[in-house]
Amino acid sequence: METLIINTKNASSAKFILELVQKLGESGKILNVEEKEDFSLGALMNLEKTNKKVTRETIFKKLKK
Repeated sequence: METLIINTKNASSAKFILELVQKLGESGKILNVEEKEDFSLGALMNLEKTNKKVTRETIFKKLKK
Protein backbone atom coordinates (compact mmCIF):
# COMPACT_ATOMS: atom_id res chain seq x y z
CA MET A 1 0.00 0.00 0.00
CA GLU A 2 1.21 3.48 -0.86
CA THR A 3 0.20 6.75 0.76
CA LEU A 4 -0.22 10.08 -0.97
CA ILE A 5 -0.54 13.37 0.89
CA ILE A 6 -1.83 16.40 -0.98
CA ASN A 7 -2.12 19.91 0.47
CA THR A 8 -4.85 21.96 -1.15
CA LYS A 9 -5.52 25.68 -1.03
CA ASN A 10 -9.18 25.29 -0.14
CA ALA A 11 -11.77 22.81 1.10
CA SER A 12 -13.60 22.54 -2.22
CA SER A 13 -10.44 21.37 -4.00
CA ALA A 14 -9.83 18.78 -1.26
CA LYS A 15 -13.39 17.45 -1.62
CA PHE A 16 -13.06 17.30 -5.41
CA ILE A 17 -9.76 15.38 -5.23
CA LEU A 18 -11.22 12.99 -2.65
CA GLU A 19 -14.18 12.29 -4.96
CA LEU A 20 -11.79 11.50 -7.82
CA VAL A 21 -9.76 9.18 -5.60
CA GLN A 22 -12.89 7.32 -4.53
CA LYS A 23 -14.13 7.01 -8.13
CA LEU A 24 -10.81 5.35 -8.96
CA GLY A 25 -11.58 2.73 -6.31
CA GLU A 26 -9.07 4.01 -3.79
CA SER A 27 -9.67 5.29 -0.29
CA GLY A 28 -8.88 8.68 1.14
CA LYS A 29 -9.61 11.00 4.02
CA ILE A 30 -9.53 14.72 4.60
CA LEU A 31 -7.62 15.37 7.81
CA ASN A 32 -8.78 17.97 10.31
CA VAL A 33 -6.25 20.35 11.86
CA GLU A 34 -5.60 18.12 14.88
CA GLU A 35 -5.02 15.02 12.72
CA LYS A 36 -2.65 16.97 10.47
CA GLU A 37 -0.67 18.17 13.50
CA ASP A 38 -0.53 14.61 14.90
CA PHE A 39 0.75 13.27 11.57
CA SER A 40 3.39 16.00 11.32
CA LEU A 41 4.54 15.44 14.90
CA GLY A 42 4.81 11.70 14.31
CA ALA A 43 6.85 12.24 11.15
CA LEU A 44 9.17 14.61 13.00
CA MET A 45 9.56 12.12 15.86
CA ASN A 46 10.54 9.39 13.39
CA LEU A 47 13.19 11.65 11.86
CA GLU A 48 14.70 12.46 15.24
CA LYS A 49 14.48 8.92 16.64
CA THR A 50 17.78 7.80 18.22
CA ASN A 51 16.65 4.74 20.23
CA LYS A 52 18.38 6.26 23.27
CA LYS A 53 16.52 6.55 26.57
CA VAL A 54 16.13 9.98 28.12
CA THR A 55 14.38 11.20 31.23
CA ARG A 56 10.99 12.85 31.22
CA GLU A 57 12.58 16.02 32.60
CA THR A 58 14.99 16.20 29.65
CA ILE A 59 12.10 15.92 27.20
CA PHE A 60 10.11 18.68 28.88
CA LYS A 61 13.15 20.97 29.03
CA LYS A 62 13.59 20.57 25.26
CA LEU A 63 9.89 21.18 24.62
CA LYS A 64 9.93 24.42 26.61
CA LYS A 65 12.70 25.91 24.42
